[in-house]
Amino acid sequence: MQLSSEMMAAEGPAKTELKRTPDETEEDSKRCKTELPENDTKPSDIVKPLKNDENNGQSKDSNGSTEAKDETKIAYPTKKKYAIMMGFCGDGYRGMALNVGVNTIEEELITALLKCQFIKPENAREMGKMYFQRASRTDKGVSAARQVVSSNLNLGPDLKAAVSQLNEALPDNIIVYDIIKATKHFDSHKFASSRVYEYNCPSFAMAPTLGDTWSGYRITPQVLAKVREFLQNFVGTKNYYNYTSNKSASDPSCFRYIRSISVSDPVIVEDIEYIRIFLHGDSFIYHQIRKITGMTIAVMRNVTPSDHLEKSFTKDRVDIPLAPGLGLVLDEVKMERYNKKFGKDGCHTPLVWDPYEEQVQDFKMKHILSVIHRKEKAESIMFNWLQTLKKHKFYTGDVLPEILTGQSGESKGADNSDSGEKKDSTTTESAVSLESSTNAAK
Repeated sequence: MQLSSEMMAAEGPAKTELKRTPDETEEDSKRCKTELPENDTKPSDIVKPLKNDENNGQSKDSNGSTEAKDETKIAYPTKKKYAIMMGFCGDGYRGMALNVGVNTIEEELITALLKCQFIKPENAREMGKMYFQRASRTDKGVSAARQVVSSNLNLGPDLKAAVSQLNEALPDNIIVYDIIKATKHFDSHKFASSRVYEYNCPSFAMAPTLGDTWSGYRITPQVLAKVREFLQNFVGTKNYYNYTSNKSASDPSCFRYIRSISVSDPVIVEDIEYIRIFLHGDSFIYHQIRKITGMTIAVMRNVTPSDHLEKSFTKDRVDIPLAPGLGLVLDEVKMERYNKKFGKDGCHTPLVWDPYEEQVQDFKMKHILSVIHRKEKAESIMFNWLQTLKKHKFYTGDVLPEILTGQSGESKGADNSDSGEKKDSTTTESAVSLESSTNAAK
């Protein structure tokens, strides 16, 4: 995964900005009005009230009377549009998008921006005034290694200092790689040309026989080749009606285009081997990637009819298992459309990831992939999910025997200890760290 070097460029003259048509202006206006949560509660409900706002700018004396506060008003720099290049671990969050009453990534980000005085309190309470927009939405528990947010911010000329200050205000599981001055009408969602998602899957999920379903399983070159070949069936434009929910068979939004799918070589972390599936597409519909993974696992394990895949792309309802969300990561948002239009005009900095490659990989290892492995080892999430395959209508295999469910001390995979002291004697492979193999993952 090669990513790009930091460049900073000054704002171009007005004539280089993206021209706005009346339709585009109306579209932005609508977006700003509808960007708030569905229950129409304003972001102020999750932003802690400022002390300056208490008693409407007045303070009480010892007798309980109020008097006007004599405080100097903060002089904010001129508000301009910026691109926030960031990453986060989604574990413990109910997605990225602001949602009143629950813990989200945007709540953390807005609170930090407010703390650093990079936005005004009144703008924090009205996100439409900030023209705040994320490039790609993420669901509960889903992490992002490379995400882009666009917003109007009140920043001075020293953007490197602003990045450092913002990271100090954010928790360790959220990082800002850079803040880049963008065009006046930059919208990270509108200019995001494509997205790359990654699914980290324990290789034993692809084991063709029940007896191989345990943590010591090592995928063979033949099985890995079969997985890679099967996933190519999803490349191109397909009807993903059966790979999402709450959509009708005739809904045109069910048609999605996947540019490419690749699978990494196996990576061993402690006693568990993983394969990493990378899916590059223009956009993805809800649950699409997890159901693609679920379909692949069902076929690899020989528990579904051979014609199940072909039927899944029709308008007939087909039962497809939903793989666990734990291994899903938004690996990269690509701003090709923006870079093509503004990245070479000599006035604006391209929004590319190469300058932050080392930071991205370091954060990804420490705060995303390590969390996925720790939870898989402690909770056996994928292993337990495999037991649910027998509940699906398509299931043609056998129920996993009790000895493989972790309930028997005689099971090969019974050792779920976090100590890592007990090693599997049937394998001679040395553990390969994620860090040493990640550059070859794609």
